[in-house]
Amino acid sequence: MMLRLRPLALLSSFALLGSSAVAAPDDWAEGAAGRDDGANATEYNRAGDLKWRNRTGDWRDAEGVPQGPKPLAATVIVDDDKTRPVEWDVTGLVRDWASGKLRNKGIALRNVNGGGTFNFHSREVENADDRPRLEVMVNGQPRKFEAVADTYLERSTYRPQGANKKIAVNGELPLLVRFDLSELKPADKIDKATLRLVTFAQYASGQPQVGVFLCDQGEELKPVDPLPGLAAKHPGDRGIEKDPDVLFATGFESPDWQKEWSSVGGKVDTVADDPETKFEPLAGKACRVHLAKGNTGAMNVIYKFQKQHGQEPEEIYFRYYLRFGDDWKQTLDGGKMPGISGTYGDAGWGGRKVNGKDGWSARGSFHLTIPEGNPLAGKQPIGWYCYHADMEGFYGSGWLWNQGYRGFLDNNRWYCVEQQVKMNTPGANGEQGKRDGILRAWIDGRPAFEKTDIRYRDVDKLKIEQIWMNVYHGGTRPSPRDQHLYVDNVVVAKKYIGPIGSATTGD
Repeated sequence: MMLRLRPLALLSSFALLGSSAVAAPDDWAEGAAGRDDGANATEYNRAGDLKWRNRTGDWRDAEGVPQGPKPLAATVIVDDDKTRPVEWDVTGLVRDWASGKLRNKGIALRNVNGGGTFNFHSREVENADDRPRLEVMVNGQPRKFEAVADTYLERSTYRPQGANKKIAVNGELPLLVRFDLSELKPADKIDKATLRLVTFAQYASGQPQVGVFLCDQGEELKPVDPLPGLAAKHPGDRGIEKDPDVLFATGFESPDWQKEWSSVGGKVDTVADDPETKFEPLAGKACRVHLAKGNTGAMNVIYKFQKQHGQEPEEIYFRYYLRFGDDWKQTLDGGKMPGISGTYGDAGWGGRKVNGKDGWSARGSFHLTIPEGNPLAGKQPIGWYCYHADMEGFYGSGWLWNQGYRGFLDNNRWYCVEQQVKMNTPGANGEQGKRDGILRAWIDGRPAFEKTDIRYRDVDKLKIEQIWMNVYHGGTRPSPRDQHLYVDNVVVAKKYIGPIGSATTGD
């Protein structure tokens, strides 16, 4: 028995613009074999730390209700342990995808009447006729679309299940499947569309129905203009160092650029060209950072506020331009990136856990390059690596900059990276400090991260000690290859800085 609902009018209220093509940043990830990068019970893309709003999956029903009970289509699956195809009529849904009324985020199959477990063949099985597919009658001609991704969720493990030859509807846990329908056009006449999966084992009683729902993970992607800052008053950053709100600025143009900093260490130099890594300058020279094969450290350049200004601030904005070279690819470990800190040589790095009285740090971080097959494949995730007074364990907390999917960077492109730290209110009379410290990040002038409840310190002697331009592989494991990144147009200020006020930003 098959039940068909009419979703067309009901679904328009939450339609998203966009094609039905695969590999959008808010698509759930199937997961590559041997890599824990795919969807699980808490994350729809583990590699990007992109979380479901609801544990074990986000969906909308035929009336557009989040986590709603009404399927777009449903069918009874008989428990007889026979191998046979199961079909759902999804004509209305495919029409909405083809017309652009809905963006194709995939299908979630769930139990809607009764429970049980139903096992199906996945797209990884050898026999092509057993794989999930959509059979669509387009302009009077039959078309078959094989799944480009499928998986299912398990409550008991973070490991993705997408590389298995089995996919399953298991109790209330969904099966996820997605098809690339980008070849379908709004003018196409969709006469009928059928979702077809092959079941090979069933564990249920009664007349359970499995229904079709719309996957609804991620955030809506809307165009966001860059937020202008004080740099907008200084086209090309010309004269920005004289702005009353700027504490430090450099474009690495001076042959004595190292004297501008409190200390300089690591494999760093300045270049105007570097064709082996497809380098293109932002404007003039840039600082080249060489992460050498077999090494962990690459850059350790420091700007100390007490030394340079005679006092340490409570709040700071730090902007720099970042470009990963063509050879940047992390397959072994993540590491540290430039940031802001107050370690005072006592605590806040290298497993030296902080206690609110001895130090803190908020360095940037880079993570494993996202593998092929993931919707974010080839991107370089960046984020925070923060030692704070509420941290657990001996090592810092890691937070990816995944707001708006902005902290997933490409090689061979300049990005404007900006960070803000505002210290929390210290405690009085030996009490803990308040959890009102701020940590923010922007990419190309657009918000990428915000956390406003950090306890960096309990005592007021801890302030912002330094800008810490640190690039470090690991952990302890060295880089397995030679890799390069580039830094330019560093500005440190009392106010939000924003992207360069000229065409050199690449916006």
